[in-house]
Amino acid sequence: MSQADNLRSMGEALGVAAIELGDLARLGDQLERVLAGLAARAGDASPELLAECQVADLLSQRLVGVSAFVASLAQAAPQDSMVDVLDAVRSLTLAEQAHRLSGRRFSDMRPGGGDVAFFED
Repeated sequence: MSQADNLRSMGEALGVAAIELGDLARLGDQLERVLAGLAARAGDASPELLAECQVADLLSQRLVGVSAFVASLAQAAPQDSMVDVLDAVRSLTLAEQAHRLSGRRFSDMRPGGGDVAFFED
């Protein structure tokens, strides 16, 4: 695969990053609901615990904000400005995240096209 195959416009790269951040914000919302449910089941409605649960809400709100910011940058980025996304995703430890951010098919990311390993016992 040539280096040219790894090139994406800066706008496209920033656009997929904005989508990823939005997905993370939705996971933060889910985490907040889980924490609130656990606190309710534990019968602990202390102000300290509720304040700690609000950290997940703050995380989600900040991720939504950064997602909007990056999406705006994506719209403003010159289309002729290119970035090598493969270099950019090399430091990511989650293969699925690297796949989403690179804009490549997941099978292209795995040398030899082996099976995907899921969490197993």
